[in-house]
Amino acid sequence: MKKIAVITKNTTFNKNYGGLEVHTKALIDLLSEDYSIDIFAPKRELKNTEITEGNKQFYFLDFEYRTGIFSDFQKNKWNHGLYNFFKEKIEINKYDLIISISSAGYPLLRKKGDFDCQFITISHGTALSEYKSLYNESGLSLSLLKNTPYFLYNYFFKQKEFINLSDYVICVSDYVRENLIKETSSKNVSKFQTIFNGAPVDELYEKSFTTGGDLKIIFSGRVEISKGIFVLLESIKNLQVRLYIAGEGSALLEAKRFVIENRLTEKVEFLGKLTFDNLKNYYKDADVLVVPSLRVEGFPMSIIEGMSYYLPVIASKIGGNSDAVLDSKTGFLIEPGDTKDLEEKLDYFNKYPEKIKEFGINARNLVIQRFSIKGMIKEYQDIIKRFIK
Repeated sequence: MKKIAVITKNTTFNKNYGGLEVHTKALIDLLSEDYSIDIFAPKRELKNTEITEGNKQFYFLDFEYRTGIFSDFQKNKWNHGLYNFFKEKIEINKYDLIISISSAGYPLLRKKGDFDCQFITISHGTALSEYKSLYNESGLSLSLLKNTPYFLYNYFFKQKEFINLSDYVICVSDYVRENLIKETSSKNVSKFQTIFNGAPVDELYEKSFTTGGDLKIIFSGRVEISKGIFVLLESIKNLQVRLYIAGEGSALLEAKRFVIENRLTEKVEFLGKLTFDNLKNYYKDADVLVVPSLRVEGFPMSIIEGMSYYLPVIASKIGGNSDAVLDSKTGFLIEPGDTKDLEEKLDYFNKYPEKIKEFGINARNLVIQRFSIKGMIKEYQDIIKRFIK
């Protein structure tokens, strides 16, 4: 059986995972039906150093995930540790392909001459997008200034090097593809391909749209300032709605205080972090999904997950959101941080509840046509077959 190595900075075994890790897990699970997959990731808070699941072998390395300018010279950091561990491993196991999730595989890519293997990078964002996200979240802050030297190193050197050294680059949205080509000044644009994240589609599910009662809103994701949680809470103060917040994060306690201080306890319910099996029940019950992120994200999984359950989506006009949220067709796009615009768009569904069904059906159909997990996997399989003879 052919062997693939996957390098990633986090997994769904870790407690703080998000859409990137969910996407990676779905990809690995399906590829493992045809290939033997070894996954290399930082150990972080995990106790195990190895986990075996069928054709999947996970290696959790006890190195701090820091990939800064000087991390090559620090033995306890990812750059140094991954390279040495992998160098020993490849003497035992020859890999037919190495897949780097974003820049996690950079320590291997920059020394790819040591490995008789081709590299595919799956890009979920760009260096400039990350910096813009930090600015949107904190403005001209001390945090922004502290991160500026690394951004400059990443933008002008590291990102260009690992993208140009990659044999093929898969981007999770057209936004990522277009901006990555610009930021890296790549001349070989033919090696960049967009493969949208895919959502599982319950083909037997049909939504029963009901009218009347409070508008039911769901937010699914990390409860953090950068995810726009306070933009959403501020926008519902004067609306007759019911908001379900599925997720945990660094701003959870602050968000709960905000709800109490602004007398929103009758409107807001915190669900905690849910498994997808539990989350989908809330998708089925909700009227609209809101993704008010301040982060410039490649292609949020929550958008297409919600759309697959007939949910219209109101999302920030930022990053790859516009690839799935077609304004006034599958939902609405708003300017990041614009609480007034978000309030108006939510109230629109209160005033015109028939639009929930119209937009919801459009959203579901778009997922089936462009964003199904079956379609995503087929595109990945076609590419991998080209690299593994």
